[in-house]
Amino acid sequence: MPPKNPLNEKGNYFDVLCQMASKYLDIGLYFDGYSEVVEKYQKAAITNRDESWELAKELNAWSEYCSTVANYIQNQFLDAETTKLQVHSEKSIKFSEKNVSAGERFANTDIDVVKARMKRNALKSLYDSLISRKDFLDKAFYQCKNNTQQVS
Repeated sequence: MPPKNPLNEKGNYFDVLCQMASKYLDIGLYFDGYSEVVEKYQKAAITNRDESWELAKELNAWSEYCSTVANYIQNQFLDAETTKLQVHSEKSIKFSEKNVSAGERFANTDIDVVKARMKRNALKSLYDSLISRKDFLDKAFYQCKNNTQQVS
């Protein structure tokens, strides 16, 4: 199995993405219990119908949660993308209204543009990671659901 906390005291890569993005969000990100559900899934006996059913319900609930959070993050990400374009354009025009390439070069080094890009990147990375988690949870849910139908 892959390491649970490859970054030692910082946790795992998902935790780092949450920390990076959380400063741009006005909601909390709560994933306490997620690792335990994944561990339960990894250790589950496919012959135990009741265990598979309970696990399927937990996986489905986590999938719904990840989907909801991902939708919110996507909205924030799209707004951040819009802001990034606006700030970049304003800085480019401010530096040089007539020479587009000179304005672009200046805008790409402006601290406000860099900050807008960093916000957009943090939100996009977290969004992509949430979608990946949701995909995993959906597949695990269907496997557990299938186990409840096949086990007698």
